[in-house]
Amino acid sequence: MSSSHTSQLHVVRLPGQRGLRVIGEVAPYTWDIWRTALKPVAVDAVPGKLDLARLAFIDTHGTTLLLDTARRRSHPASLTLTRLPKILVRMLPLLCTPETAKILIDEQATS
Repeated sequence: MSSSHTSQLHVVRLPGQRGLRVIGEVAPYTWDIWRTALKPVAVDAVPGKLDLARLAFIDTHGTTLLLDTARRRSHPASLTLTRLPKILVRMLPLLCTPETAKILIDEQATS
């Protein structure tokens, strides 16, 4: 994580797919951006996908927001996470509950 608050979080649509690419850091100074980006994922009527290859950092609160999004999804299909950073790979098993079973991890695409 950067020592200054100049780092940003950018969330863009995946070209040609239903999903989002996350670029940057999820930390206290980007929580509002993260929360706003996740809102449509929670109510989307199709399976969701988040490409996290360019996610440099995510704190515990940001991970909790992600898990809450999976719990609230209005569509019964899962939320697929691809190319997870190692920190998230370590945090998910600690924070997941049976209600977050809607999350799939594309392990072949883990960074």
